[in-house]
Amino acid sequence: MVKIELGAHIDGYAAQAAHTIVIGGKSKGKQADVVLAAYNSFIAATRTIKVGGTNQEVTTAIAGVCEEFKVNPVEGVLSHKTKKHLIDGNECIINKETPE
Repeated sequence: MVKIELGAHIDGYAAQAAHTIVIGGKSKGKQADVVLAAYNSFIAATRTIKVGGTNQEVTTAIAGVCEEFKVNPVEGVLSHKTKKHLIDGNECIINKETPE
């Protein structure tokens, strides 16, 4: 499995794109579960992000999808609201809540 990421700044705004490629054909077993969990977590998170929603609701949606596929989301990953000349704003979504 290969992950390709590209990012650029255009007039102070960050633009990013990423793609995951499976080398050697179709995924099987746990690898397929991880790919599907990542995709479905993204879909669940985008559906949860709305006016009046909370960051914790998004984190809960990600955790629910990962639980269905019996995989774990990565700890320490934050998604930040971006602005011009700022890629890590104050509002953020944590991928997996931990006591630490």
